[in-house]
Amino acid sequence: MASKMLIVHGYSDGSTSFTGLKTFFVEHGGYAEEDVYLLDYSSMDDDATFVDFADKLETDYQRLFKGERIDVAVHSTGALVVRSWLALRRERLYLRSGRDKTKHFDCPVHRFLMFAPANFGSDLATMGQSFLGKMRSTFFNSNSHSEDFLESGKRVLQGLEPASPFQWWLSGYDLHGNHGSYFDKRKSIPERARCYPFVLAASKGYGGIQGKLLKKRSMAGTDGTVRICGSSLNTDYVTIDFQPRSARKHEPIVVWDKKNPGTTNKYDEIPFAAFEGFNHGGIINPADKKFLAAKGPGTLALEALKVEKYADYLKMVGRFREVNAKNYRAMKGKSADQYQQFFFRVRDDVDSPVTDFFIDFYVIDPDGTLDKGLTAEFDKAFNSHFYTHSADAACRVMMINCSAIGDFDKKLHKKKARLVFDVTAPGPLPTVHYQKMHFVVHDSSKPQADGAHALFRPNTTLLVDVVLNREATDTLLRINTPTGTKKAKTGNADAPAVTGRGAVAEDTSR
Repeated sequence: MASKMLIVHGYSDGSTSFTGLKTFFVEHGGYAEEDVYLLDYSSMDDDATFVDFADKLETDYQRLFKGERIDVAVHSTGALVVRSWLALRRERLYLRSGRDKTKHFDCPVHRFLMFAPANFGSDLATMGQSFLGKMRSTFFNSNSHSEDFLESGKRVLQGLEPASPFQWWLSGYDLHGNHGSYFDKRKSIPERARCYPFVLAASKGYGGIQGKLLKKRSMAGTDGTVRICGSSLNTDYVTIDFQPRSARKHEPIVVWDKKNPGTTNKYDEIPFAAFEGFNHGGIINPADKKFLAAKGPGTLALEALKVEKYADYLKMVGRFREVNAKNYRAMKGKSADQYQQFFFRVRDDVDSPVTDFFIDFYVIDPDGTLDKGLTAEFDKAFNSHFYTHSADAACRVMMINCSAIGDFDKKLHKKKARLVFDVTAPGPLPTVHYQKMHFVVHDSSKPQADGAHALFRPNTTLLVDVVLNREATDTLLRINTPTGTKKAKTGNADAPAVTGRGAVAEDTSR
């Protein structure tokens, strides 16, 4: 068992807010008072990034702990600070090893407790970047620094926005990397190279004047600050295979899971539980009598701190499921609804971001015709809406209400229909166009592979990486036929020809 703990605050907060949590872990967690450390970082510095925090955290860790494994408890944005630290540290060790994928790297963190973590974004992040947000950070926040006058942590907040490029980058290391992470489930991984994360989510937004003045503070599916489904680390990654049908082993759209080659090796399930009656700030308040209740966050956190090895961790997955189910049964109204996020990142086959695009979901019957009824039901039942990242419009997120699905999936199967989506985008030049892409998201006529994940999973994030095929006309570029050589038929010089990977891809349009 780790004998020391580090507590990390969230955005615009400071270590002074966590003395109560420190006392809780000293009194109930078995740590000596001098062994519980509090961290401060400048989250409101406009130029500071998560990588900056991660780099300095590694320096301080080596200086104070000298390689000793520690437990970490974080709140909100603190989860991204620590995940960035672990990702950066492991990547450096990996590069120093000569990119040896068989080498194991010791993990500095043993148990990783996340209270209301902002793992996949906060809808308040854009508000913080506004002038009013800067005024609040400067004049109404006791944790602001004089050198950050009229600053609100622009780059941190951009990383906090849902579907941010930073979240894609970070997930590529610890959740869906191709050379392992500290969340690795393989039996060959030694205990010293594992980190055990636990997510303790708040379940309700803010009421009163905060909820009335700031609608996002009472937004459904959030705890008043972060999206509940976005706090979870249970994710899937979807990619597109553009090889010709004769060469590829999968459908054009692939959900990578334990049954597919090239999959991530992250834990099959990372313990997650939402707690009834707690909002984003309240979940770190040990003075709340619900905190140490039978299904309270404090009680479950203390149980998580007893995990010593992987077998213990697997048992805690079931324990978190049990507590999560009990808490949701106790919730009422909109708080009881469970959501899922779909992150979209759209680029073309020369890896340039596509920032102007439209995604349209609809249902197709077995004969290939549009099912207007089920399409309308999908739009209404899922109550979906898109959010576009402020600095990179290629990154967007759709959040859906899984609790509102009802018997939609049964109707889909009864008709053996397919749920699909189209991606359309204008080209970057008049002479360059993008093929309209037609993807089958869910084909109810085909049996689901053993062990594969269901499409709709409450309290999860699905990362969808879309690559559009470029088409360029002869007006943009053409190799002219030499004099005296029989000219090949080229057709209309302004007719687009598929280029890049699209030249060998099967046409997936209807």
